[in-house]
Amino acid sequence: MDELIVYLCFVCHWTFPEACQFVKETPLRQVRAFVAELEYQKSVEDYRMASNFAMALAVWANSQKKGNHYRVTDFIGQPPQRKNSKSKLAKAADKENIKLPTGGLNE
Repeated sequence: MDELIVYLCFVCHWTFPEACQFVKETPLRQVRAFVAELEYQKSVEDYRMASNFAMALAVWANSQKKGNHYRVTDFIGQPPQRKNSKSKLAKAADKENIKLPTGGLNE
């Protein structure tokens, strides 16, 4: 639990008492969802920074030899994806073969 509080202090720039209060007052499921979203946002930010470098590297590599067509994903892989992104509603709809409207909270 201490690691979680330190992580929240580091990422959210909260003071230690603020992070402790958040963890105490928030249900554990919501804390986990909050931390998962923070980790996802951090991985997206890291991917964007790496993709800028990989883009320059791909341009350089493509200019060196003819016939090679490198892409950003060849150097850093695919962009991060959310884990368990389907909500309970979406899972229940899939089970019953119901199609939900796209956009909003369903995605």
